[in-house]
Parts: sequence; structure tokens; C-alpha cells
Amino acid sequence: AGWGAPLFSIAENSTMAAICAALCPKSGDRGDQYKIPGVEDAADATRAAAPGTENTMGGMGGMMAMAQSAMGGGGGGGGGAGGGGGMGMLSGLLPMLQGGGQLQKPSNPQEFSQRAIQILPADIRMFSGCRDEQTSADVSNTASFGLPPDAGPGGAGGACTNAMMLSLTKNPSPTWIELLDDMRGVLAQKGFTQIPQLSSSREVLLTSTFDLKKEGRTKGLFIGINYVGQQGELRGCHNDVIQMKQFVTKQGYDENNMKVLMDDGRNQNPTHDNILDGIRWLVSDARAGDNLFMHYSGHGGSMPDDNGDEEDGMDETMVPVDYQSSGQIRDDKIFETLCAPLPEGVLLTVVMDCCHSGSILDLPFTFACSEGGSQQVHNGGIQSLQQNQNFGWAKAFKVAMNMYQAYQRGGAAAAMKAGMGAMGQ
Repeated sequence: AGWGAPLFSIAENSTMAAICAALCPKSGDRGDQYKIPGVEDAADATRAAAPGTENTMGGMGGMMAMAQSAMGGGGGGGGGAGGGGGMGMLSGLLPMLQGGGQLQKPSNPQEFSQRAIQILPADIRMFSGCRDEQTSADVSNTASFGLPPDAGPGGAGGACTNAMMLSLTKNPSPTWIELLDDMRGVLAQKGFTQIPQLSSSREVLLTSTFDLKKEGRTKGLFIGINYVGQQGELRGCHNDVIQMKQFVTKQGYDENNMKVLMDDGRNQNPTHDNILDGIRWLVSDARAGDNLFMHYSGHGGSMPDDNGDEEDGMDETMVPVDYQSSGQIRDDKIFETLCAPLPEGVLLTVVMDCCHSGSILDLPFTFACSEGGSQQVHNGGIQSLQQNQNFGWAKAFKVAMNMYQAYQRGGAAAAMKAGMGAMGQ
């Protein structure tokens, strides 16, 4: 579908219709006939406590005012672009609702960029070692990459992690395109066909300087899974984590505010639940000025989409150590838990060294550094990350709804479980 195509209809979703009526009072034909006790009471309380916030377009707006009212707090939503994740995501999407309750794609590139910042106000960047359809190599001996002796433990490792470390060792202050070019060159020189990819919550200028940290607090999560004793055992993921953690620490991240998950018998085991708990820990108290970092080295998967929100019909996944009993972690859950809760002013950098990881965070802007793509950047044809026409607007809407409904059912604790860690900040 092209610009402005309907994604889905919420006309029969009574909870959503009531929220629309509360936040968009002029759209009564979409909500007034679906009044729900409790939801409508919260809407009335919101209007009384924070008049004039119902139609706020940016950030938290009316949804935050509603949440504050429901929690017994004061009114007055945060009206700026961005806001605090979660509820701001929903209020950023509400203006996309058309007559009949259909959620429409942005009608033009300018609206795309505006809506993207409204629903994902944090500055999120993700490096992936390959496109969705590609696999990412596990290297038996990373010494061939030529990293300096103090770069890490050596031995086996992931091709993406080691290409990135070598590139940053040779050029510590590259532009984004220089870093991606160097990574692709290292991978090609070693005989790997995988294409590094950069995704983001906003339009990153590719000729601007790569940065990992700004002034402020730091927090890091490192996950390495070798699947010891299992079919498909890897050898280098622990080494990748040690190497990446050492690098990030040298960049100014506080080693005392880091969490490591590895199946090595010494660190916390990277099970399905522990990985999600680790992500929640990473984002739980995030506030403007914070620098967050996450590195994952392990298996990545691709499996049929289970809820119809993927254009290609496939979900990308992280594969926890207990995947045989607990299942894989779908990109929907990663987006909901890692990306959606973050407020404006937070910087999150993610490195995914696994197969099928190009769109695993489902971010609205992306650039695959193929030879042709790189040439277009250097020729001036491409200046920044490109709008991801497969971005899941419907997914974002459903995530925001899940967050709100979780709060309605169980308060802030339940909302946190649904990924809305920043709602009450």
C-alpha cells in the first residue's frame, strides 16, 4: 500500500473508541457510542484536571494527563514533541485515525518524519550485522581481523562485532557512513557477504560523526549466548560480550551500571525471561540525558508473523538459551519492551550480532550499506537514513494500546510489564 493507505480499523474496539472520544472530543462519531465506565470517568477527570490537553499533538499530551488523573496526580500533559514514550506513542498516533476508526499511514514524507518522532521520541540507533534475509557469521579465530592485543580475549567471535571493533580501532571518530563502509570492507575482505545495516528512530545524517555517548548517566546490557551443549552451539558470543563491554567502558560508560547475561556458569543465564527482565532493567528509570547501550551476540531467527503486522509476513527474533522450552523473543516484544517506553532525550545504541537482524527493532528509518547504497551517499544521492516504508504503524498503535490497557488492569506495575516503564515519569 502507498502513502495514506488504511492499516486497520478500531471501529469495533470499544476501549480504543472510548479513548479516542476522551482525547479527540471532536471525533464523537468514532467513540461516543462506545462509552465504557471507568474509561469515560477517567476522560472526564482528565478534562477537569487538565483542560486544553485533549488535542495535544506532540508527545504525552492528553494521554499523559489521563494517566496522571488515573494515578491521582496533577493534570497538565507534556505537550512538546516526544514526551515520555508509551502514552505519548498513543497520542502521537491518534491524529492518524480517520473517519470510521481506520489508522492511516502518513500521507507524505514530512508527516512520516513528524509522526516517527512523536511515537518514538528517544534517539534510538541500531547496528545489525546483516539484512533480515541474511545470516551473520561466527568466526573461529578473530585474530585474522588484526585487532590489537588489548581489544579483547581473542579466539572465536561474531563477524559483526569484530568488524565494528576493528573499524573503530582504526578510526575512533568516524562518520556514520565511514563506520558502515569500513565494517562492510572488513567483512568483504574476510569473505563474508553480509551487509551491515543502520536503523534509527529518526533521520540520522550519514555524514555526521558517530557518537556513542553524550553527557549524562550511562547504563549497559550485554547478552552473549554460546548455547553450550545444544545443537547449533556457537563459540564466540562470550568473547564478543567481553570485547564490547571493554570498548564501551573505555567510551565512558560506568562499569558499575552494567548487566551481563552469558551462559558461562558465572553470569546470569540468558533465558527468555532473564533477557526480557534485563531489557526492562535497562529502560526502567530512563530519563532525558541518559545514555543506554545494548549488545546481543547469539542466534537470531525468522519465523512466520503471528499477528499480521509484518509487511514481509515474518517476525525476526532473538533466540534465548532456553528457546526449546520457552520459545524465541519476537521483534514485537523487543519493540514493546525496549523502544516504546523510552522518553525524549534518551540516547539508546544497540548492536545486534545475529542472523536476520536487519529490522529486529522495527525502527522507522534505515540504511543498508551495500556497495550501491554507499556510492549514493558519497555521490550526494542519499544524505540520511531512508524512511522505512515497512515500518509497523499498526504495531506501534497496538503496543500503545497494550500499555494503556495493562495500566487500566493493574496500575503502574502491570504497565511496566507491558513495556511502559517511563509512563509515570
